[in-house]
Amino acid sequence: MNRSAMVRFLISFWFLLGAGGLLQAQQAPDLILYNGKIVTIDNHEVNGNLGNIVQAIAIREGKIVALGGNAEIRRRAGSNTKSLDLKGRTVTPGFGATHDHPQDWNPLNPTIMKKVVTDDMHIERFINVPPNEVMPQFTRVLDESVNKAKPGQWIRISLLYGKDYRWNQEISGLLGRQINKQMLDLAAPNNPVLVRGGFTGLVVNQKAIEVIKQFYGDQWNKFVVKPLQDYTERDPEGGGLKTGTCGVCYREVEQDVLYPNDELTEIYRIGLSWTSALGITLNGTSLYTGGAWRAFNTLDRRGQLSIRTAAGWFWPERNDILQDPYLVQFLVAQLGKGSDFLWNHGMTSHMGGGCSKLPGTSPEVKQQEGECGFADPIIARALYDYIKAGGRLAGDHQTGDGEVDLVLDIIEKASKDAGMTLDEIRAKRHVTEHMHMYPRPDQIPRFKNLGMMTSGMALDIYDGSSENYLKKYGERAGMQIIPRRSLFDAGVMNSVEIDRPISEYTDLTYMTVLYDGITRKDKDGKLIAPQQAISREEMLKAGTLFAAYGALRENVLGSLEIGKWADLVVLDKDYLTVPVDDIPKIRVLMTMVGGNPMHLVPSLAREWGMQPAGAQVELGGPAAQW
Repeated sequence: MNRSAMVRFLISFWFLLGAGGLLQAQQAPDLILYNGKIVTIDNHEVNGNLGNIVQAIAIREGKIVALGGNAEIRRRAGSNTKSLDLKGRTVTPGFGATHDHPQDWNPLNPTIMKKVVTDDMHIERFINVPPNEVMPQFTRVLDESVNKAKPGQWIRISLLYGKDYRWNQEISGLLGRQINKQMLDLAAPNNPVLVRGGFTGLVVNQKAIEVIKQFYGDQWNKFVVKPLQDYTERDPEGGGLKTGTCGVCYREVEQDVLYPNDELTEIYRIGLSWTSALGITLNGTSLYTGGAWRAFNTLDRRGQLSIRTAAGWFWPERNDILQDPYLVQFLVAQLGKGSDFLWNHGMTSHMGGGCSKLPGTSPEVKQQEGECGFADPIIARALYDYIKAGGRLAGDHQTGDGEVDLVLDIIEKASKDAGMTLDEIRAKRHVTEHMHMYPRPDQIPRFKNLGMMTSGMALDIYDGSSENYLKKYGERAGMQIIPRRSLFDAGVMNSVEIDRPISEYTDLTYMTVLYDGITRKDKDGKLIAPQQAISREEMLKAGTLFAAYGALRENVLGSLEIGKWADLVVLDKDYLTVPVDDIPKIRVLMTMVGGNPMHLVPSLAREWGMQPAGAQVELGGPAAQW
């Protein structure tokens, strides 16, 4: 080929290449939503600036390709583009729950469990009555269940806390007292029995303990904290074996022992779809058991996850596991890896502790605290080794400021010993979770300096837990209870947790969670440290964009920007302008993940000529009537 021919060839090649790129850029969207109030939250600073608000959004292949005015975006429509009129409705990015456990809460949904579990599999019963009616009904249900069960068949009874989650403290207080191992042993000597609280807590009988220990076999004695032992106990015998009670070990019992994989996977498939009706498109969690990991991986492989999940590895407090440097390096190498719907965002090495530097209002308060979890050298070493190797703390449960002191010390020492620069430490974006009673004012600059985030649950205020902290530690504790105002003022990102089974059997919603962060009101209207309240704009930003930062996916999630996944919600009222006290009344009409409606209520479906979608609609949940 001569020089002239070569030049003509190159010109033709580049022309075709350019034309192909132009054609791709001009391809029509699959979907256009127009005539709305679309809140993009494209301002990434730690403040209440929500960025641009536009009228229309264009979506192609699950991603946002354009945002702007109605005329501008509608001109992009092609013959196959579906255009839907929002009629002025508000659209926001999908909500994030940066510390929640839908896999733990889904089995507390009577509708889902009746759909999946039959009495031929095992006996599954639910009680949802006021506290004074629980014991008479429980006795009848237990007798009926034992008479119905075949020898050796599991019996599981869940005690729920009411439509407004009002009875949690009264009913959970029955476990281990009126409802105890001795009662269950007498009533069901031939059947393993599990009594589950409507949040955490359980009681099992001797037959169940035998089945559980048989499942774990010779691994049982390798746990630093055994699955049937309260985390506040440290005796080698495992106090839970004597009483049958435990806080959160229902995970090991249910997810590894009780529910077979096919059964558990179906519970999660329906349950995550049900949860999407809250407007949640992103969940941050730790998958604490092999059973949960297997079920989530199965759903991910099948393309059946309705919610994106940033999942942390949980070290199961086995004193032989993280002493293996190969495993530590492997876990670090998995950071950020996975699919578009399931990926690893860090590791937790403990369930956290409630120790505080504050003096208690009585000597008994400090005695009940016990030791900080990270005061245990085995647990502290596990986190140190992981951080030093390049890992990221995520998915933990820090309750008190004393525990957080230890966590900050470990992060600083491990990072220094690894030779990390300050920029490298900040790039990890370590996150502590819950904020029950931290950070203290003097801890906030350390968070800022290390580039760390926090995650907190406003429902701690709603359900009365924060009031208990005030009783134990006095008014000084108030400014440490989920101190969002102080964090925003210091420029520290903080995101929104739920960490309660609100969609499973209550009338509470994600809007309840946002409302509590804005008002700091408990269920009876009492204000808890109102100085730490933030604006509705700041709370929305914490529940969307900052959730994406916590999940290490801010480049594709958390805001409505070109190139990001089309994860969004359509609301029936304007969150930004309704009276504050009307925020809990806002309904989610549609939840979209990657351009696909995971939840769509009947009224909007009829308006748009579409089929309603989502488990809550299909199974007759509250949204089925909207």
